[in-house]
Amino acid sequence: MPDLIAERTLVLTLPNGTQERIHVRVWAPEHRPSVMYWEADVEVDGAGDTDKSHGVGIDGFQALYSALFLIPSMLVKYEDVGRISWLGDEWLGFPEFKLTKPKAGSSAP
Repeated sequence: MPDLIAERTLVLTLPNGTQERIHVRVWAPEHRPSVMYWEADVEVDGAGDTDKSHGVGIDGFQALYSALFLIPSMLVKYEDVGRISWLGDEWLGFPEFKLTKPKAGSSAP
């Protein structure tokens, strides 16, 4: 098993004011020679549930980058349960994809 390289604790505040911890963990990328790619495991654990996945890539950097971008989608399930925060802020500090329609006059593809 590769080394745990990063962990962040978030707080889930339920509508009744109760707070629960959500742990986000990322492990070092590991080469998978049999399939010729790298994997970086990621886990979201808390509020009675554990979700595991992994980012993949042609090298360790791409696998790690991919794993970090998975985290927001793994946290979406908590949005209907309560409010998630990190250090008292709703910004959780993870990279996110913003799939929004470009503004009028934008040269975005």
